[in-house]
Amino acid sequence: MRSIKFFSAALAAASILAGSASASLAATRCPSNGTGCSLAQVARESGIFVGTAISSEMSATELSDARANFNAATSENAFKWDQMSRTQGVTRFDQTDALVNWALAAKVRLRAHNLFWHRIQMPQWVTQSLASSSDPAATLRQLMKDRVNTVVGRYRGKVAIYDVVNEPLKLFGAGYDTQDTAFTPKNIFYTTLGESYIADAFRLTHKADPKAKLFLNELLWDARIGDPKSDALLALVRRLKKAKVPLDGVGLQTHAMLGVKSPNFPSSTSSLKRYIDALGKLGVKVEITELDVRLPLLASEPDPLAAQAAIYRRIASACGKSKACTGLTVWGQRDADSWLDSYGLTRGTAPNRPLLLDDLGARKPAYPAVGAGLLERCASSGKRRPCSAAWPRIPR
Repeated sequence: MRSIKFFSAALAAASILAGSASASLAATRCPSNGTGCSLAQVARESGIFVGTAISSEMSATELSDARANFNAATSENAFKWDQMSRTQGVTRFDQTDALVNWALAAKVRLRAHNLFWHRIQMPQWVTQSLASSSDPAATLRQLMKDRVNTVVGRYRGKVAIYDVVNEPLKLFGAGYDTQDTAFTPKNIFYTTLGESYIADAFRLTHKADPKAKLFLNELLWDARIGDPKSDALLALVRRLKKAKVPLDGVGLQTHAMLGVKSPNFPSSTSSLKRYIDALGKLGVKVEITELDVRLPLLASEPDPLAAQAAIYRRIASACGKSKACTGLTVWGQRDADSWLDSYGLTRGTAPNRPLLLDDLGARKPAYPAVGAGLLERCASSGKRRPCSAAWPRIPR
């Protein structure tokens, strides 16, 4: 576990270390294959934000990696409900304050992940409060309102994006988790309030910060039209937009946890692009939000690192080719820090080496592959850079 005691020093050090990298971003234009360019420069030229997951316990080196390579960041854990409020009525802000301050100082777009998630990192006291309440629905509505007002109200105007609701749909297949299973607890928001909890959460968050962009973030094993869960997400977004819910975007997590071929990962660039386009037609932006590709899943390939790069390219190309896609986030920087090495379902194959930088911070073949995929946005724009408008703007 990375110690939080290094964080204050890291903020100052990262700003200094990032200076030379920032100055070099504009030195040359990126070639179409992404070679020699940082992903921060790719982001500037393509207009597509490129981000990474950030923990509030990161060292100066890791913060420097993040600033030198990316122009967007997502809170890995700091904003999650049980991380902020282990005890009812008590909210800690030290980690979130530090992360928000770093993002503002570094001019990095910050995504707060997440406000409501039933599956993991849900405070036990919430479940206990509902179990002992004579009116669980009213109790949960009040708890949701209190959380939004406390957190979103504090950072009004400082956070660009909120993942308001995370993984509302059933883990496998369409519908919602209505029973506890070995893989996931039931969706206590849904079983208490029905699907309306999603709209309520978005409306509460929009009221607390009207300028923040609000996303629904979902884990799809194969994001394609015709896949039951993918179709269920399209239908949900359609219902929310029809009800005029302030939903600005949809995040597609894209973790390669179970496999790298359909039905366990996006089938192809074209199928993923079609799916992103379908969401875009419903009036939302789309971002790849939690991308990582486990190297052990590719052990049978002649060159596993090249195969990993090809999969990253597949995903990045789909984003680059779809005008609805506004960002791509990799879930960490260096392989050594990946959550997959400690997660129950994937730690047995550690080291999973799923990220763009190796243990020492060197760029892996997947790094320029992501750049090349995103730069496909610029294929028809001639010499114009950026070749698309970045969205949303970074708070100042």
